[in-house]
Amino acid sequence: MRLMFVFFLLSALQSISQTSTESVFQQLLKYEQALMDGVATGDKALWSKHLHDSCIITLESGEAISKQKMIEELNPLPKGYAGRIVIIEPKCKIYGNTAVITFINDEYLELFNQKIHTQYRQSDTWLKENGQWRMISMQLFEIPKNPPPVKIAESILKQYAGIYELSNERKCEVYVENGKLYARKSNREAVELLAETENVFFRDGDGRVTILFIKSDDGSYKMVERREGEDVVWKKIK
Repeated sequence: MRLMFVFFLLSALQSISQTSTESVFQQLLKYEQALMDGVATGDKALWSKHLHDSCIITLESGEAISKQKMIEELNPLPKGYAGRIVIIEPKCKIYGNTAVITFINDEYLELFNQKIHTQYRQSDTWLKENGQWRMISMQLFEIPKNPPPVKIAESILKQYAGIYELSNERKCEVYVENGKLYARKSNREAVELLAETENVFFRDGDGRVTILFIKSDDGSYKMVERREGEDVVWKKIK
């Protein structure tokens, strides 16, 4: 009987804990959505209420700013702009009086009747003091995505075909097949290169790397893999 009582007691405590966790999650999620709603309207009072005075905000640019600067720079969307942010795919972990919540900001923005859809990953840390949850840290970065590809004439694509070398051991074959451009690096499967312009390409699902084919003074091409402004250059050897 005693073991059965302990089992039921533990089950009840676990159920209470799960209910409490879910309650906190929903409360913080409500706060987060309210803050996102307050971006378009420039609601300084709302953001000031929910951000701890020592809150550190890391922006998608890599800059870390204070609560004070965040509030100063928060303003309503300018004339001709309209937008909304919907929080999707939220997850939360709670550690005593601290909670970490992460989600995707699904942003829809209209600029003078032109529509833009962008997604950001945001992770926030909340601290409960004196019965009040306030945000102590925010980290935000844009989720990269590819532009719509354009059609390039096969005669242009064939100019880029050949063997490119990073080192004696590291080579890449670029070739055209059925009007499409492919790249096959050493011991890897071929990947289609989708065109953004006549000489700028990207790989499907890879929003961070841009591939450029640049013509040298001697008429030969080099293949440049560019990520975050940094270039890796492959020289064409044949």
